[in-house]
Amino acid sequence: MTGPSALPRGLAALVLVGVGALAACTPAQPSHQVTSTQPGASSEPTAQPLPTDTTSAAPTVLSSASPPPVKTTPTSSAAPPPKPSPPGNACTMSQLTVRALRGSAAQQQEFALITFTNKSAKTCTLFGFPGVSLRRNGVLLGKPAERTAKPRTTVTIAPGGQAESLVTDFSSCQAPLSDTVRIYPPNLTQFVDRPLELRGCRLVVDPVVHS
Repeated sequence: MTGPSALPRGLAALVLVGVGALAACTPAQPSHQVTSTQPGASSEPTAQPLPTDTTSAAPTVLSSASPPPVKTTPTSSAAPPPKPSPPGNACTMSQLTVRALRGSAAQQQEFALITFTNKSAKTCTLFGFPGVSLRRNGVLLGKPAERTAKPRTTVTIAPGGQAESLVTDFSSCQAPLSDTVRIYPPNLTQFVDRPLELRGCRLVVDPVVHS
């Protein structure tokens, strides 16, 4: 005796034939390879960088906001002109007679003249300023004379000839009077003291000139 779910043999054979025919009519699906990706990883293909041409350098672009280069000209500091030097036949102390003569006076000014006489038989020259300072009892009175801005010239003194230098005393101060003046001929280290009375105020001296 057959159960309720049993099919007749003819009907079962018919069902199997139908299933086979249906499978034969269904086209085969292509198989796909499935690649699993990690969470967070991109499935997009990675773009490869283009090759760089290293044979040509990129041109330099100047910004329009940048100021043009400024040419600078180096400045050269001009050297001061050389000071004239005393001539080779400069007078020596043994060739000179030195005197100090009191001159005239003006308002708050007193004057004296320093003279240099060539007592030798040879021509000699003087150039520049004499050194002048007042003394009282052998002690310096005031300050040595300042030099003026007058130009210096070479003074040639023949035998028996003379050169001179003017001394100005600005006598507005109340200093005592000198009794002597100490004189250094130009460019010499020897000196002579000569009698001279001037007030011990500010002194200025001119360069030697022809008498």
